Amino acid sequence: MNRAVLVGLVVAIVIAVGAGGWIYYSGQGIGASAPNPDDVSVKAEAVPTVAADDKFLGKADAPVTIVEYFSLGCPHCKKFHETILPQLKTEYLDTGKARLVFRDFPLDGISFGAALVTRCVNDLAYFAMVDTLFQQQETWHVQNGVTQIATIVKSAGMDQAALDACLNNQANKDKIVALQKEAADVLKVEATPTFFINDRKLSGVSDYKAFKATIDGALARAQ
Repeated sequence: MNRAVLVGLVVAIVIAVGAGGWIYYSGQGIGASAPNPDDVSVKAEAVPTVAADDKFLGKADAPVTIVEYFSLGCPHCKKFHETILPQLKTEYLDTGKARLVFRDFPLDGISFGAALVTRCVNDLAYFAMVDTLFQQQETWHVQNGVTQIATIVKSAGMDQAALDACLNNQANKDKIVALQKEAADVLKVEATPTFFINDRKLSGVSDYKAFKATIDGALARAQ
């Protein structure tokens, strides 16, 4: 074989191998880490801004903020709060790694009424009321369920007059409607629950691994 041709062939092989090596490393090693298959989140088109009156669990200065849009009458939201949130609280909220912000996105009239009720209790009782309404969801999330909601809140110390005032509080109604409109129009929330984990969007509830993978990714990028 002609020496010039041989040299050219060797150079071409070296370049090809080098390019292949860079592709490998950029996809799997030095250039970037391999994607976590449990992370099913997507890049959010827009992210919610946390307001001063938002209710949240965890530390205000946590590096990861999780904003949950939920409906109190949603069975999938109930599943998250009862089976996944306790694990998130232990691993991420209580350790200062993340905070969870609660945002109402009621899907029907009775869920809207339930959301109003949670806004009429003091800050300390808010999370307990949310938990109670999820626990008793099958009881009140029915036609004319406001009677059952009344029973629940009265057992927590709210009398009928306070309940009536709560359900007719126009400022609270307007706040929920505005948050829901922003979520639908700007953040493209279409169902509950929907989560924003820093700049990632995670829709629905699968299992704990999906949340863990997304939060761990957000923590890594926050460092």
